[in-house]
Order: sequence, then structure tokens, then C-alpha cells
Amino acid sequence: MKDPTWDPERARTWLESIAWRGIYLGLERVEALAARLGNPERAFPAVLISGTNGKGSVAAILESILRAAGVRTGRYTSPHLCDWTERITVAGEPVAWTDLARALQAVALAAEELEATPFEALTAAAMWHFRTAGIEWGVIEVGLGGRLDATRLCRAELTAVTSIERDHVAELGEDPDRIAREKGAIMRRDVPAVFGAGTSGVRAILEEQAADAGTTGFGAEELVGVQGCPVAPWGMAGEACWEGPAAVRARALAEPGEFDWRLPLAGFHMLSNLRTALALTALLREQGLVIPTAAIETGVAEVSWPGRMQLVHSSDSGPDLLLDVAHNPAAAHALARGIEVTLGSRPLWLVIAMAADKDLAGFLEPLLGRVRGVVATTWPGERSRPASEVAQTARRLADAADLNLAVVDAPDPRSAVAVARQKLGSRGVVVVTGSHLLVGPVLKDVVPALQHDV
Repeated sequence: MKDPTWDPERARTWLESIAWRGIYLGLERVEALAARLGNPERAFPAVLISGTNGKGSVAAILESILRAAGVRTGRYTSPHLCDWTERITVAGEPVAWTDLARALQAVALAAEELEATPFEALTAAAMWHFRTAGIEWGVIEVGLGGRLDATRLCRAELTAVTSIERDHVAELGEDPDRIAREKGAIMRRDVPAVFGAGTSGVRAILEEQAADAGTTGFGAEELVGVQGCPVAPWGMAGEACWEGPAAVRARALAEPGEFDWRLPLAGFHMLSNLRTALALTALLREQGLVIPTAAIETGVAEVSWPGRMQLVHSSDSGPDLLLDVAHNPAAAHALARGIEVTLGSRPLWLVIAMAADKDLAGFLEPLLGRVRGVVATTWPGERSRPASEVAQTARRLADAADLNLAVVDAPDPRSAVAVARQKLGSRGVVVVTGSHLLVGPVLKDVVPALQHDV
């Protein structure tokens, strides 16, 4: 008897049933799975983006630009904040659970004895759904590394590496050169590559990889110059100027060489992400895609990427929330700078939870001097670090730095935010950070109770 069409609950149950497989890098399973599905990833060209930090933001900005230019887009990112459907969008809209269930059913029937991991299954489901939805371009964020990541099977016509930092050391090691080679391995013959500002320390390695792969690599700064600063009420604004080959192309298209931009995402690190997205836009123009300057301005102004220095305004005269999914030391430094510039002298408390394999001390160090207190918490699951351990590390670092810092712990994200809000007045801000698995529940369970402004 033919298996009936899956409903969302059946699809969720199947995803949960394979969760035990965890992360297992390699291409054999996902390539075999894609072949059984008729290689849906070959049905559309894609931009493939790797890097330690910023790749999701670059994907979000680029996809918004393409959509504003009239391109039917598919975007695949990970991890999600509140629901699996966030990972797969078509024309800017998350996949409906009924459609995701249909895609996962096709994947499950094809997978059989392959023992695909959850990420491999979702990647294959995304490609299957994108083909079914008839997208024109995909914007694909690499999950982990690049060389052995499931997203590498996509038909990349353009690639980017946003930054190289220490993270996922169990899988990628601690050596920046090795990390660069893993992430740069997404490059392929005759497919141009863009290197973001965060790759400056390993640029020579990436350029060597590009030459070995038979392609050309461009530093984002070779294609576009970006300047900007924070603006009220929130976000960044500035000017951009095409450079080198991008300027030549702009003149050929009779498009302006310079333009203003306004980005509703906060933080100076967003300047680098914007520059990388614009450099990719310039190369897509070079490939013949029609992307007018007006579409670039609109796409940048309308991008949405929750959980990245997202300010949530309180409606109860209590403190606001600042949500950020930073989870490694480099991202913590970027968050600390953003806090200093955009929040100024407003009193702050930090709510933090982190995965057990992350550099907790390295993450906390740039943040502790900017807050009055810390609420350590956790989430259910074996990957989470105990709240008591987070609190103990915060106390040790505060004592070593001679900081007069209050440190407490709470059993879950909701109660942690409540404790922090009780410590602050209306001018205060609760900074929630350390993991998608912390920010997601706060965004889903706490924010709806507040009047928020994304």
C-alpha cells in the first residue's frame, strides 16, 4: 500500500527520529541521496557562502537584493531560531510545514539505508523544494566547514568566504590555516569567489586555493567600498562605491558608481557583511543578472535577519532586550563593540547560555566589563553547558579583572530574562546571547509578551 502523504507532525517525528545521528561530515551519503532524488540541486544556479561568522547575514542581504531585483529566490540557512521552516525560504517566505513535510517524505523514501544526518536530510529537502518551487537562484549558507559540508553539492556559480575564526574545533581544528582550507574548499573551476574582510589573515591561503581550483578570487574590497555608521532608531546607514571591475561593469550598465544605503541590522561588523554581499552582487551583474541600483538600495533597506543585534522594545516600562546569536570570541568582540556604540551608557545585564564545546571564557571576556551583572542559564539537551558552570566561569573572570559584578544563575531562558529584567529600570537593556538555542526560545516565548520592534 502506498504510504499516505505525510502531515507536519509525521515529518517532525521523522526528523526527531534521526537526531541521534548528529553531525557527521562527508559527501557520500548526501550525494547518493541527491542522485536518488534526481539531483534537484542541479535545477538552479546558486551562490554558496562559507565562513565562521557573518555568512548567514551575507546570505540574508544578498537574497533580499536579488528578490528586490525581481529574481525568484531560494535561501537555505542554518541553524534556525524558532522553527525548522526558517531554514528554507522561497521568495522571502519560509517554507510551509505542509510543503516541508512533502519534501522530507521524498527524502525519507530515498534515504532508506543511507543513514543521512538531520542536516543532510534538510539540505536535500531544501534542494527538492527549491526545484519544485521553480526558483531562479539559490543563496546557500554552508553549515559547517565547507570541504565536507552537504551544501557543497549545490550548483554554485559564485562562492564566498566571509571570515575565518576559531570555532567548531572538534571538527575543524584550531589552526586558522587549516580552517581556511576547509572553508575555502567550496571554490571550484571557473566559478568566481569573494573573500570577506574577516579572511584578511589567511588571504594568501585562499588565493592559493583559488588558483589551484582554477578560478579567480576577489577581496570584497576590490569590488566595492563601503562606509557607514549607526543611525537612529536602529541599524546602519552610509555610502557605497563600486571599485575596479565592478565600477567598469556599472558604467557599462549605465548604473551609478556610488549610492547610499540604509541597513536595518545593527553593528559595525555589518559593514563587512554588507560589503561582501555587494561584492557578490557585482559579480552576479558581471554574469548577466539584471540588478539595478534601485533594487540594491531597496533590498538592503528591507532585509530581515532576526537574532542579530535585534533590539526588542518593552511595552511595560521595563528594560528592553538585545538578542544576538554570537557564540564565539570573535562574535563576542563584535557584539561588545556594537553595545558600546549603540547603547552607550544604558545599564546592562547579560543573560548567557552556551554549548559545551564553545570557548566560554573567550566569549565572556570582552563582554563582562560592559555589564552590571550576569544571569547564567541553560537549555534542555546534552549539548548545553550547565548554568552553574557558566556562572562559575563568569565569577572567576570577574574576580581576575577586579570587576564588581553580580553573577546568578537561572534554570531556563524565560526565568533568566525575568531575573535580569528585575535588576534593571526602564533605561536598562538585557543582552541575551551565547547561542541560537538560547536566543530562539527567548524570541519565541518571551518577546511575544513585549511590544517589539525588529
